[in-house]
Amino acid sequence: MARPRPIICRLIAGLCLAELAVAPATAQDKGNAIGRPQLPGIGRTDPRIRVDTAAAPWRAVGKLQATAGNLYESCTGTLIAPRIVLTAAHCLFNLRTQRYFPPTSLHFLVGYDGVHYAGHATGVSFVIGAGYDRTRNSAGSDWATLTIDTPLGTPDRVLALGDAPPGVGTEVMIGGYSQDHPLTLTADTHCRIVARGADENGRVLLRHDCTATHGASGAPVLVRYGKGWRIGGVDVAARRDGAQGLAAFPDALH
Repeated sequence: MARPRPIICRLIAGLCLAELAVAPATAQDKGNAIGRPQLPGIGRTDPRIRVDTAAAPWRAVGKLQATAGNLYESCTGTLIAPRIVLTAAHCLFNLRTQRYFPPTSLHFLVGYDGVHYAGHATGVSFVIGAGYDRTRNSAGSDWATLTIDTPLGTPDRVLALGDAPPGVGTEVMIGGYSQDHPLTLTADTHCRIVARGADENGRVLLRHDCTATHGASGAPVLVRYGKGWRIGGVDVAARRDGAQGLAAFPDALH
């Protein structure tokens, strides 16, 4: 797999969109080490752990990569149907051309562990959340569904969307292919929704205290329902000054 390229993050109201991955950090220079800028969405401690890509609910989560010439963008996505991947809308946007990537330049690897993967598919088409505009405060619509050419979403690899946005205090998990661990699915498995708000279009925005940085955009905000898990939102942004970020709730998918 091609080596990702570095990118300068974009700020919106103190939040940094987790857009492009960079080369993997070594044990000496990752996270908060001296001489390396602190990554957005990571606080003084890092609770993320490596999770098993073959176990539920992580079986439905995969690495989403876009390629255009020498530009490589890496995000995270989740299977919500046999051929549908839920991710962040800004992950599909090419910053160089100021247009969305062609669907065929989008690749999804489910069950990817840095060496093996359970399945690979290429994009066919996508739908962006209504009202999403990168130039405005529309993060509540920063989600997209990507139709892929191969049905990877077997019954045990599909996650359903929650009935409603999770309330303040709800325990959640967020796991993705982060900038500092681009070949590994890592997750903060003990965090919460700390506030709810809305963007300028009135779309729901969830603020969480999960550790998630570049590359985790599009990752599912996982909420426990009985003995299983559902998607309570899509991770879309991270704060510059600690472990906190924003998630959109794709209510139009109900």
